[in-house]
Amino acid sequence: MSLALKIVDQTPGVHPPVIRVLRLVSERTTLRELLARRIEEEVVALNAGSDKIQPLVVPTQRERSLNDRSPKPRVIDAGCQLAAAIEAFERTRIVVIVNDRQVLDLDQPLIVTPDTEVRFIKLVPLVGG
Repeated sequence: MSLALKIVDQTPGVHPPVIRVLRLVSERTTLRELLARRIEEEVVALNAGSDKIQPLVVPTQRERSLNDRSPKPRVIDAGCQLAAAIEAFERTRIVVIVNDRQVLDLDQPLIVTPDTEVRFIKLVPLVGG
C-alpha cells in the first residue's frame, strides 16, 4: 500500500509556497526517514536533468561549480544532500511542522495519514545580523 503525503515548502517572504506529494510505503515513519525519502526523490530528479524540482537543500557552490565546468554533469550525491538537510534541521535553518506541530527530534515516531501535511520552513539568515 502506498500513501501520498502532502509536502509544503515555505520560505518566509517568498510566495507562493511549493506544494508537492511524497509517496510513502508505510504510515509509520520518522522525520529522518521522511527526509531520506524526500532527498532520494529530489536527487533522482535533479540527476535526470529536471529543472522543475526545488530541492530542500541546494547543492553546494562547489558541486555547482564542478558541474558547470564539466562537459559531463556530475551526479549529485544523495548522502551528502541528506547530511546537509539533517545539519540544517539540527541548526534550526529548517523547521518542520507536521499537522500544525513542530517536530524537534529526527527520530520521533510519526504516524501519517492521507490528510497529514508536512511543512518545511526554510529560515534565511539576516544579512549583517
